Amino acid sequence: MRVLSYKLLALVALMAIGTSCANFDDMNVNPNEPVDVPAETLLTQGQFAVTYLYWDRDYNFEFGALMAQHLAQDEYTEEQRYVFSAADFDYEWAALYAGGYATDQSQDGGLADLRAAKMLVEADEQLPDVQKANQLAVLNIMESFAFMMGTDMWGDIPYSQALNPDEFIQPAYDSQADIYSGLISTVTSAVNAITPGEPGFSATADIIMNGDMDMWQKFGNALLLRMGMRLADVNSSLATSTVQAALNGNIISSVAEEAKLVFINSPNIANPFWFDTNIDNRDDFRITEELLNPMMAMGDPRVPMYADENPQGNYVGMPYGLPDGDAFILKNATSNYGVMIRQATAPAYILRYSEVKFLEAEAIERGLISGGAAEIEAAYNEGVTASMNEWGVTDASAISGYLASNPYVDRESIAMQLWIALYSNGQEAWASWRRLDYPDLQVPAAAFQDEIPKRALYPSTEQATNSANLAAVPYDDDMSVRVWWDTK
Repeated sequence: MRVLSYKLLALVALMAIGTSCANFDDMNVNPNEPVDVPAETLLTQGQFAVTYLYWDRDYNFEFGALMAQHLAQDEYTEEQRYVFSAADFDYEWAALYAGGYATDQSQDGGLADLRAAKMLVEADEQLPDVQKANQLAVLNIMESFAFMMGTDMWGDIPYSQALNPDEFIQPAYDSQADIYSGLISTVTSAVNAITPGEPGFSATADIIMNGDMDMWQKFGNALLLRMGMRLADVNSSLATSTVQAALNGNIISSVAEEAKLVFINSPNIANPFWFDTNIDNRDDFRITEELLNPMMAMGDPRVPMYADENPQGNYVGMPYGLPDGDAFILKNATSNYGVMIRQATAPAYILRYSEVKFLEAEAIERGLISGGAAEIEAAYNEGVTASMNEWGVTDASAISGYLASNPYVDRESIAMQLWIALYSNGQEAWASWRRLDYPDLQVPAAAFQDEIPKRALYPSTEQATNSANLAAVPYDDDMSVRVWWDTK
C-alpha cells in the first residue's frame, strides 16, 4: 500500500515553497526531526490524509463503489465477488486513525494529526478567543467527519478512548448509537461556536475551505443533515431535531459552496483516480451496466461525463460481479469510468449540494420537517439540477426535459437520484443504498457470499493488538451484519 506520509510531506513542501527561500537560518535543522509542529501544519496533514482516504482506491472505488455497484472490476475480480479477509482492511483502519493503533508508525495524518492540532490550539494562550473557537470548530467538524467514515464502514469502533494512547493503549469500542450521539453533539457545538467573518486557520493551511468560517458553518450543518438522516429509521427523535436544526441553519446552498478538496497536479498529491491510472498504470474498473443502463433509459445527459465511449464509440456498462475470465473478455468492449473523474486536479467531494437537496426532499417526505408534495418536488428538482451542474450539464432545457421524463414520485425516486448523484463517491453511495435499500441491487451469481456486504471486517491488526476489546463488540464480525442505522 502507498504510505500516506510521503504524500503529506510533498503537500507541506509545496505549500512551503513561497517562503522557504527566506529561511536560510533553518538550513542546519534536520527537517525529518522537527522539534515543534505547528497546529496549522497538522491541520493540513489531517485534512489531506482523511480526504485522500475518503477518495482513495482502497476505501473508495475498490470497496465503496464496488459495494454500491457503480463500478465493476474487469480483472482481479475478488472484491466484487465479496472475497475478503481481515487483512484487506488493515490499511484503511491505519490510515483513518493514522498511527494511533497501526504497526507502521510512519503513517502520519488522519485523526491523529487532527487531535494533535486540537491539543495545540487548546493550549495556545496567545490565540484570541474568537479565533481559538473558530479553529477548534474546524478541527471538531473535520474529526467528526473522519469518525463518521469509520463507524459507517465498520459499525462499533474506538471513539471515546481513541487517540489517547498514553491512557488507553488498547481503546474500547463504542456502540454506533453512542458514537452518532457524540458526533451530533460535537458538530452542533462546533457550528454554534463559529463566528463567520472572523479568522480561523489561514487560507494556506485550510486546504478544504481556505480559512472561510462561513463555509465551515455551512459544511457543519450539511454534515449534521447527513448524520440526522442516517438515524431516520432508528432514532426518529434525534433525527428530527438534528435535521431541523441543520436545515434551519447556515447550510450549503449552491454548487459553489460544496465541501471538497481540490487536488494538485503533482503525482504524490494528485487525485487518486488519476494516480491509479497514470502512475500505477492500472485499468481495473468499468462503469457498471447496473448504473449505466438505467441512466441511458432515463435519457440522462450525465452519461458522457460518467463514462467513456468504448472502442466502438458506444456507452456500454460492464455486468457487475463477473469472475476474472468473463470480465476480462469484456474489458475492451465496455466503458471506462469517465475521463472527467480521472483528471489530476479533479476534486474529492466531501459533501455535495445535490446530496443536501435530496436529503431535504426525503426529510419532508418522512415528515421530519414541514412541507408537502410541492416542497418535496422542488427539493428533488433542485437536487437533480445541482447534480447536473456539478458534472457540467448547464443546458436548462435538457435538465427540464429530464425532470419532465423522470419526475418525483415517491421515496424511491429520491433514493435513485441520490444514488446516481453520488457517483465517484463510493462510500457515500454504499451508505445511501444500505439505508434506503434502493435501487434493487442483486448479489452476483459468482459471489462468494449470499448477501451484498453491509459492513467491513475488522482489520487483522486489531485482532492482533486489541483482541479483548474487539471480542467485546456485541455482534459477529461478519459482512452480512448490518450497522446500527441500517434497519432493513
